[in-house]
Amino acid sequence: MKKIMKAAWILALAAPLAASAVTPTVSWTAWVNAGSGTLTQNAQTIAVTYTGDTIGLDYSSNIYDVPSSFTNAEVTNTPGSNGTILMMGGNATVNHFHFSQAVIDPYIDVFSVGQGGVPVSFVFQNGSLTILSQGAGHWGGGTLFSSGLTVTGYEGNGLLKFSGSYTDISFVTPNSEYYYGATVGAGITVPVPEPETYAMLAAGLGLLGAVARRRKAAS
Repeated sequence: MKKIMKAAWILALAAPLAASAVTPTVSWTAWVNAGSGTLTQNAQTIAVTYTGDTIGLDYSSNIYDVPSSFTNAEVTNTPGSNGTILMMGGNATVNHFHFSQAVIDPYIDVFSVGQGGVPVSFVFQNGSLTILSQGAGHWGGGTLFSSGLTVTGYEGNGLLKFSGSYTDISFVTPNSEYYYGATVGAGITVPVPEPETYAMLAAGLGLLGAVARRRKAAS
């Protein structure tokens, strides 16, 4: 009986942990068509529009069938079947992901960027970006490089993070290849410091000030 009770407690404790392991942390744009969709951040529905180079929309979830290439510790879920903008590039068109209100620290998943011996670049026009993860995709590959605001792939797949607040992310795809794609998302919630955090910070600063004044008086 004790063993059964112990097992029950273990299962009860493990269940929330298992649930949290698969809880989505990013709201990827749910595209209605290749020009418009919505995402959610801090319980606010935000309209997303895309303008620029496109050959349509792909709702296939198998684009992201190597999840580790498109997620990391802070992004637990792929875009799945929410839709991905497809493009061919090869022109000077400036493409835009535009948000109806500011999005904090947005993410972009890109897939099949270039191929072996044929590099393709996303040349972003604004922001501060980091490649959080990369690897093989549905068609293999997996290499992404970044130099400043330019991300280049040879059949590259990966997850990009833009730090800061954005109402628009613009980029150029100067290299032609059939085909590659991208979609944009945002953290479902953005942590906001609790009032207690500010109080502790103020207390700490006050203590540092008092110590500094005491040292100055002693000298």
